Amino acid sequence: MIEALIALFISLIVSFCAVIYLRTCVLFINYRPNHQDQFAILQLRQIAAVSKDREVKERTLYMIYEHEEIRIEFDRNRLVKRDGYEILMENIEYAEFIEEDEKIYLRYQKDKKTFSVQIT
Repeated sequence: MIEALIALFISLIVSFCAVIYLRTCVLFINYRPNHQDQFAILQLRQIAAVSKDREVKERTLYMIYEHEEIRIEFDRNRLVKRDGYEILMENIEYAEFIEEDEKIYLRYQKDKKTFSVQIT
């Protein structure tokens, strides 16, 4: 009788470990880091850090960068820097800049999920 209980206990522990292992494998398989968005946010923060006169008007970010006025805006499912047409982020459904408490935030929607990140 004791041997049966010990065997049942050991099989319970093994099955529990197997379930945890399989759930972890599923998480790793489904994990898709979005490096493009992270690089775009990093680039935006770098530009904003060395810029002057940052201002948000009509959901667009205006600033003086390297003695030129630039604007960063949402255009055709992209976040672009206009002193030309430099694409910072692609395949987004919506993007806007918001100024709250002297801080600038980028709010964007991608794959039906909304993200909000602090730029300055």
